[in-house]
Amino acid sequence: MTGLSRDRAERLAKAHACAHCREYSFRKLAVKPAPASLAEELQVVWVVVRTCGVCGVQSELGIQDDGDIVYEG
Repeated sequence: MTGLSRDRAERLAKAHACAHCREYSFRKLAVKPAPASLAEELQVVWVVVRTCGVCGVQSELGIQDDGDIVYEG
């Protein structure tokens, strides 16, 4: 399926600071395979949904097979 493992995608997401408070502490983190629409349009293989442990902001990251973060929303 992918050259980027789920474990590696999780580590990349943890190493990317919260967009709101710039902290690296996350209360919740879920890594899931990207839906077909994102995989086709943005070449995203993993979607990470995370909740900041400091400010509580929930964000979503799209990670490509080479480890690049394509979007944060």
